[in-house]
Amino acid sequence: MECLVKICGITSEKDLKAAQDLGANFVGFVLEEKSKRYINLKRLKSLSMIIRKPLKSVALVVDPSDDFLEMLLMSSKVDYIQLHGEESPQRVEQIAKKTKIPLIKAIGVEKETDLHSVRSYENSVDYILLDSKSKESGSLKGGRGISFNWNIIKGFNFNKPWFLAGGLNTNNVIDAMRTTGAKMLDVSTGVETKPGKKSFDKMRKFIGRANGEFI
Repeated sequence: MECLVKICGITSEKDLKAAQDLGANFVGFVLEEKSKRYINLKRLKSLSMIIRKPLKSVALVVDPSDDFLEMLLMSSKVDYIQLHGEESPQRVEQIAKKTKIPLIKAIGVEKETDLHSVRSYENSVDYILLDSKSKESGSLKGGRGISFNWNIIKGFNFNKPWFLAGGLNTNNVIDAMRTTGAKMLDVSTGVETKPGKKSFDKMRKFIGRANGEFI
């Protein structure tokens, strides 16, 4: 089994180049100030300039205002925008029309009923991303190294391509793929030495195992 891999929470040229050289398919940049992996728009612009195709860039935002989206579009050319907040389906439709950039919508999962909201977003986004749901009010879901019960999504019929996220690492990635049938994986904490600092060896192992290499 082979999966596409997104390395999220990139903050440095060194880690970006490593992810690129190791064969990552997507890299994610966190534009939410509450995150330990936050970078500003100026930093995003400088990092975006060294990305080589076919690597795709993803700007992660949380409940963005129209003004912020406009600044994002003016400052950098990103391939995708990942909506990682409490954006309603109606708001996501507005963002899709305003930006005309492919969208990824993150949905927090804790129990089976959380999957009901997937249907509400499928018509206005290009990808769904399933992440562990934060139990802390107002906190940023994701980037905590915590997984959810993967059995919840076994057999769920997605109408759009989807990423599996939340607590993935080099030790559980193969089991995650086998259990869920995921074809796209999103990892951040699981390939770090500390928040915002990626490990070359962990990225190498994760990407290798996602592509069927037993390393």
